[in-house]
Amino acid sequence: MNLLISAITIVDLTNKKAKRICFQPGKNLLTSKQNHLGKSVIMKSIFYTLGAEVFFPAPIKRVNLFTYIDFSLDTHQYRVARLKNTFALFCDGAFVEFFASCAAFEEHLSKLFKLEINLVGKDDEGTIVKCPPAYYYMPYYVDQENGWSANSYSFDRMGQFDLPQRKNSYFFHLGVLDSSYVNVAKLHKANDKQISFLTKEIEKYRTVVETLQAGLDETQMSFDTETLEKAIASRQAEIRRILSDIASIRSTLIEAEDTKVHLEYEKEVLSRYIKKKQPVLNSMGGAVLECPRCGMMFQRDVTQQLEKIYLIESLHDDYTSISEKLVALERRICKYRQKFEAKQRVLSDYESSLELNKGAYNAYLKSKATGQLLREYRDQIAADIAEIEELRAVNSGYAKLLDAYTKERTTVNTTYLSKLGNLCTHLDVPADQIIENSEPGTSLVASGAYGPRCKIAQILAFVETQRLNAPELITFPIVIDSPNVLEQDDEHLDSVIRTLLTWDKTDNQIIVASIQGKETAEELGNVNIISLTNPKNHLLNSGEYSELETEIVEVFTHF
Repeated sequence: MNLLISAITIVDLTNKKAKRICFQPGKNLLTSKQNHLGKSVIMKSIFYTLGAEVFFPAPIKRVNLFTYIDFSLDTHQYRVARLKNTFALFCDGAFVEFFASCAAFEEHLSKLFKLEINLVGKDDEGTIVKCPPAYYYMPYYVDQENGWSANSYSFDRMGQFDLPQRKNSYFFHLGVLDSSYVNVAKLHKANDKQISFLTKEIEKYRTVVETLQAGLDETQMSFDTETLEKAIASRQAEIRRILSDIASIRSTLIEAEDTKVHLEYEKEVLSRYIKKKQPVLNSMGGAVLECPRCGMMFQRDVTQQLEKIYLIESLHDDYTSISEKLVALERRICKYRQKFEAKQRVLSDYESSLELNKGAYNAYLKSKATGQLLREYRDQIAADIAEIEELRAVNSGYAKLLDAYTKERTTVNTTYLSKLGNLCTHLDVPADQIIENSEPGTSLVASGAYGPRCKIAQILAFVETQRLNAPELITFPIVIDSPNVLEQDDEHLDSVIRTLLTWDKTDNQIIVASIQGKETAEELGNVNIISLTNPKNHLLNSGEYSELETEIVEVFTHF
């Protein structure tokens, strides 16, 4: 399925100037008698209009540039217009859709071209990214300024992928790789990375375990760990019991002392009250009262005296009782204090004993902590080993899938190398200039003027291999700008141009821009020769804009 370009229109909206170039489905030669007439601008504009980023010269960058391209694909006629980073798509004369960004346009292009190229980005996560439109056209385009370099930077802003990923994109065109390959390769690589990390972690843990175990063995040789552990456990239990007894005795002692304080206070109050209430004998007469029990008669003042005497006696009795209680309480308090002090001495003895054995005790604690660390590290080593085994099992399945891709890639590349060898021979490039096991997109290392011829051989070998291996996939026009670079002599330049303009191994449209080659094209007779005769640095003109103004305005209204 070939994409065939019929015309490219370049417009300066500000100054109302334009240029339209028409192409034939077969071979096309864009030429002029001198340089700086705009050949490269036309060549750059082809894939720029289709979404790629190119290296426009400074004068064009200053222009309010508006371009649109007409092409046929799969029985339909399309027109794509670009204004800065926005696009409009037409199909069979009808407007289809406006796209506000290159990313949105690329999404539609992948459906239109029935081709999706996913590559792994340079970020730490290795994010899988759908490639920009330039990767659709990269195998078919050689830019004048940068396309003939070793790594063939024909398009701008392609640094988001490294060279191996860019080379992988060629095999999407050849039908070898697809999105599944990228996903599997990413997962396989991530698992390999994790296996490597876990392996290093295991080695680190094993080194630590070995060191700790040596220290633990040395420590355990100095004492019986089991016996010391039992002794420590017994001593700690006894200390807890003593502390409990001390707390109980202290509580009882405090309670007894509180009771003592309370009784002493009561005794003091009684003492003061007894002194205050001493009876005073009074011989004065008074009223006579009869005792209700015995019937005896008493004077009132004698009755009052008797009441006071009885009260004092009662107070004396209370005072005596409290004094006796205080004596008993003193004995109890003394006993409690003795028990408290005895327990304190026992506790002090245990603490002194622990202090004396502090070295052994600390060594025990250290050995216990070391043993726990050893168990944790050994558990981690076991977990890491299990994870590595699981990852290797998964990677084994991935490896089988990747092997299938690799075998197909090798088979297709063998075909490519065969075609490349034949073309290099045809273009007078020695065999030693071709890298052994070279692949499509491989950097050029050929010396001097061999480089451009190797590049041409690479492109033609690629499209020929694509036709053999994936004839159902889309192919694009071969666009070659200025093949006369690096001092090609006339004989070899004629050989390059003649090869391009007579290429019949595939039916790709070929567009070549060269200041030389017009005579060869006229001789061949089947080449569409486009000669530029405009003044230097004035490709666009007002006359063509006037002729195309109605069409330009109609296309522009969709932005």
